[in-house]
Amino acid sequence: MTGLVKLRGEFGGIVEAICDVHAVTGRAEHLALAKLFDLDHLIDSCAAGTDVLTGMHANQHIPILTGLVRLYDETGEKRYLDAARNFWGMVVPTRMYGIGGTSLGEFWKEPGSIAGTLGDTNAETCCAYNMLKLSRMLFFHEPDPRYLDYYERGLYNQVLGSKQDRPDAEKPLVTYFIGLNPGHVRDYTPKAGTTCCEGTGMESATKYQDTVYFRSADDSTLYVNLYSPSKLSWKGVTIEQRTNFPYEQGSTLVVRGGSARFTLRLRVPSCCRDTFSVKVNGKPAGPVLTRTWRDGDTVVVRTPFRLRAERALDDPKTQTLFFGPVNLVARDPRTTFLEFGLYRNAGLSGDLLPSFAPVPGKPLHFRLGDVEFAPFFEGTEDPTHAYFHRAEPTVVFGGLDSGVANPAAAGTTLLDDIWADAPFATKEALVRQVRTKVDAWRLGSADAARILATARRANYVC
Repeated sequence: MTGLVKLRGEFGGIVEAICDVHAVTGRAEHLALAKLFDLDHLIDSCAAGTDVLTGMHANQHIPILTGLVRLYDETGEKRYLDAARNFWGMVVPTRMYGIGGTSLGEFWKEPGSIAGTLGDTNAETCCAYNMLKLSRMLFFHEPDPRYLDYYERGLYNQVLGSKQDRPDAEKPLVTYFIGLNPGHVRDYTPKAGTTCCEGTGMESATKYQDTVYFRSADDSTLYVNLYSPSKLSWKGVTIEQRTNFPYEQGSTLVVRGGSARFTLRLRVPSCCRDTFSVKVNGKPAGPVLTRTWRDGDTVVVRTPFRLRAERALDDPKTQTLFFGPVNLVARDPRTTFLEFGLYRNAGLSGDLLPSFAPVPGKPLHFRLGDVEFAPFFEGTEDPTHAYFHRAEPTVVFGGLDSGVANPAAAGTTLLDDIWADAPFATKEALVRQVRTKVDAWRLGSADAARILATARRANYVC
């Protein structure tokens, strides 16, 4: 009975459906029917920026907010859009795990509680599906790249990783919850019987195409949101996108057919903002291209990946790895947090990859010591560690150990503080940063001198 009480308002996407009917009929009673589902406390709180989500059922409410966006479309009442926009910011990133998912046992905990909620029942799959849907809808009203950064994160990690790579003729091998605790083995056959996530798991396949391209309302602009192999026919031309992303760090778009004038807007992923590059017919260009496009015009996009660590909001030593947009998980049977140091060979760019060795014949697989890291999106039944503990006991640069303990305070360390401003254009720029941070941390003169001398002697990759 308790569960029924908690879920008495789980009316899903019914408001969207009624708004779609109103868009066709224009009848006032259809709009009035849609507004009967208004949860005024939730709407007013979110519209005011007041976070009331703690303790709420996550997937009960996300589709309610997508319905509010449609109500805004039909009514123009700003309150609905404000509520949806602010709600999104209460989930991303404050209640978001690295893979893009949210919720613990279907419910939300306090904002910022990530490391403290890792367990067997994180990230209900339907939540990721619906957060992608909400992000897509919000982008239509506010073309902010953060919505598509999130979309890419959720799509290429949780959604793609929610299906098992082994085929089954009788049932969809998809996830309900995704456990993010150490050594978790993904369960693709929920023991609780049929769940909503099994249906969503099949429907999620549509997500691989529904947001690759958008067009502006006046048909003057084409947005390329995702780098994904695809073909689009529009304005009398065909645009073919050729890529093996994310195994390939970039994409090639070729125009075929006649000619058409429009603006091409290429999304610059946040993970490669300072290394992103474009060439049109072999000549350097920017991400916004206005021209008359003709048969054979070719746009080459490069999105160089770096390896970076993201910290849990409530415990900076608990971290997860990303190579570009791809979440990497350690495959290891232990059920306690693994500890890794990553700064030893960090490049001037801040790239942590030099500390890892690629696994031959396995794209996007890397080894650190005796532990293999693999993309989260690979649907295996290997025990995995989505999060690990960062351990940097001594100050090390370019493989040289200064012998000085890495001081820590307020959830961060000296090395974290130094590398927070990467990339560095030159070795000298890094050394200046080291000097500034050593002074700020007020280390003893002998330790400071050893750290600076190590930073100067070290050799760094770019």
